[in-house]
Amino acid sequence: MKLISTDFSNLGEKTIYDFGDDEAIDELLKEHKSTREHITRDFFDIADSMVRFNWMRDLASMLLHVDPNAKKFFKAVEKELDKYFKHRDKMFAKGIIID
Repeated sequence: MKLISTDFSNLGEKTIYDFGDDEAIDELLKEHKSTREHITRDFFDIADSMVRFNWMRDLASMLLHVDPNAKKFFKAVEKELDKYFKHRDKMFAKGIIID
């Protein structure tokens, strides 16, 4: 199991399929009790950013002990999640709910 890409730019446009090798993706799906038929690239096209980043964080977490680049990936995803939460909180303060 390993990361197949270390380009962590534009995470909002990427999916777990851009980062995990087949073995890692299959193991992650197994942990989530899902399949490639359910969690497809198209799934991420319509999913909320939070869903996309949670799946990426789960992939990074799973790979932390087997791939040295997974720590960088985890930090990049956490940074995106922080931005998402800050934006959500800012909009909520204005009376706009974005969840």
